[in-house]
Amino acid sequence: MGFKYEKEKVTRTPTIFEVGLFLAGLAVTIVGFYAIHKQYILDGYLSWGLLQGIFLWLILLVLLILAAIVENVKEELAVIIKELLAEIKLMRNETVLLKECIKRKR
Repeated sequence: MGFKYEKEKVTRTPTIFEVGLFLAGLAVTIVGFYAIHKQYILDGYLSWGLLQGIFLWLILLVLLILAAIVENVKEELAVIIKELLAEIKLMRNETVLLKECIKRKR
C-alpha cells in the first residue's frame, strides 16, 4: 500500500487482493464465455437453461466489478482519513497556541 504524492496526483501500487480480484475476474470472464459458447454450440438454439446461464454469468461479472469498486473506495477512504487526522492534529495544536496567547494577554 505504498502511496506516492505528486503535484495533485496520487499514485498507488495495487494490493495482492486487487491483483487476485483482477485475475479472478479475468478467469470468470474467459471460462464463463467459453462455457456459454460451448453450450450454445451443443444446443444449437437459445434455450431457457442457456439464457439463465447467461444472466447468472452477467450477474457474477457485475458482482466482481462491484467488489473492485468497493476495494478502490476503501483504499481512497484510507488516504482521506489519514489526511483528516493530520488536519485535526494541526487544529489541536492551533487551539493550544491560541489558548496560550489568550492567557498571556490577560
